[in-house]
Amino acid sequence: MTTHAAPPPPDATSNATRLLCAGTYLDPLYRKAVIRELLTHRYRVVSPSYGYDAAPVLAHALAAHNLRRNQLIALGAGTAAVALLLFTDMVNGFTAALLVFWLAWATMFLRRLAVLQTLAEHLAPPTDDRAGFDGAYPMTSRLTPELVGKINREQSSDTVYYGGYKPFVGAGHSIRRWANAELLLGAPVSRTGALGHGLLNGHVPAQHGPGNGAGGSQPTERKPIIPFTVEEITGRVCEQMLADLRDKPAPSDRVRLLSVDRRRFAKAVRTAEGSEPLAVLLDDPDPDRGGPHWREDYDASREYLCIRIGAWQQELVTSVFIGFDIKGSTLHTEFYTYVLGPVPESFHLADRLPATIGGGLMLRIAWDVTRSAPGELLRLITNPLRERLPSRFGSDTVRTLVRQPVDTSEFRLGRYALTVVDCGALTSVRELAPDHGFHHFFQETDAIKYIQIIERHLLQIVGDFLRDHDVDTREHEAAQTNILQQNFGAGSNNNFGNNQSVGNNNTQTSGNNSGITREARPV
Repeated sequence: MTTHAAPPPPDATSNATRLLCAGTYLDPLYRKAVIRELLTHRYRVVSPSYGYDAAPVLAHALAAHNLRRNQLIALGAGTAAVALLLFTDMVNGFTAALLVFWLAWATMFLRRLAVLQTLAEHLAPPTDDRAGFDGAYPMTSRLTPELVGKINREQSSDTVYYGGYKPFVGAGHSIRRWANAELLLGAPVSRTGALGHGLLNGHVPAQHGPGNGAGGSQPTERKPIIPFTVEEITGRVCEQMLADLRDKPAPSDRVRLLSVDRRRFAKAVRTAEGSEPLAVLLDDPDPDRGGPHWREDYDASREYLCIRIGAWQQELVTSVFIGFDIKGSTLHTEFYTYVLGPVPESFHLADRLPATIGGGLMLRIAWDVTRSAPGELLRLITNPLRERLPSRFGSDTVRTLVRQPVDTSEFRLGRYALTVVDCGALTSVRELAPDHGFHHFFQETDAIKYIQIIERHLLQIVGDFLRDHDVDTREHEAAQTNILQQNFGAGSNNNFGNNQSVGNNNTQTSGNNSGITREARPV
């Protein structure tokens, strides 16, 4: 029996982790979103982390928030002290105004210096002279060991509890998907008793179906199929994909940062009263074990093979989710591709900061603070209002409820229904970052390349598996040709989410009676 492959641990030292940590100091809206998602809404399950670690990002977001909070506290306390001196006639109004301006200047200067020092020393890229980011993060009072343990456990769990509609939360934007249903018929037996796989040996038998052939000939004699299960074909794809792309090729030809694991996706909608704690569900690695494959009810979970390739130092992550099901002597294959685009360009400012802060740089900081003091002081006061920071950090209060359906019952019994909470993952720390457009043409082409590589190997592995089990693969080979010949890669104009698409211009077609359903999604 094939073992259940666990997902790889989050990459705490990747370049994506470093840049996301830097972004919490550079973008106040992103900082607030990280704190809200991982701390304020801690009742929600943490989404899978593809190519990064969420715990350091939250740690730096809290550290950046504390810097601003300490600046406000120091400025408020100093202003209160000056007001007291003015009220007791110890200083005049002009002196009091100078003192308040000096306090504001000093707090802005010290905070800017602290941010620059953190970015230049702790979040700098590795060079020949320094090791760079090592995954370490600052500890704050709100970042408790229990919270870190919750994040680490949930972001690396092989069971993903999702909220909303899409199960593949955290994987980025949907690029392409198709599904294929192929009838499982025994391979035809030739007159010599050999199996006839027409497209493999150049001979296509004249009779294609289980019934009579053309001209009233006798039904095709077929070999009995060697029975197989979804578990067996999934395990074969998992093992063979790792062997073909990572283990067997020469070192220069291997797909680096490749992971193949099996993840189970389940909804995490619970009633606020009397429901089983979510922690109990998270400790159950296989909630549907012993039952049918892919149960069809609201509480069922479904397992998919997750093939992930990290490129560009984990800034570009391509994820492919593959699922199999067997119903009515038909093998149904689902293929979904998602791409996490690069980290926003503004976060790359951390790469261009000087390694040391000398006297000349400090003078420039002092001059910039003096010149921009009025606007920066205004932003310091208005940003908390604009960001609508929650008043209570660490609150575990449920804030987001599932929308109740329209109550059309005779006695309006819906008013007595229990409150329902969607506590599954809705987004990831990386998806919260703005601007997921490609920064380089080769990033876009690499995303297409890896999707096509995985797709090609999948079709080959499934075909080989079916042949090994005496299945007639002519229908599979026709579907394979149709899939591979599609025009994949119509440019995305370097931007996710626009109206241009990869594939067939947002149309759905059925391919040559093979049961293929294709949907081109916006990039």
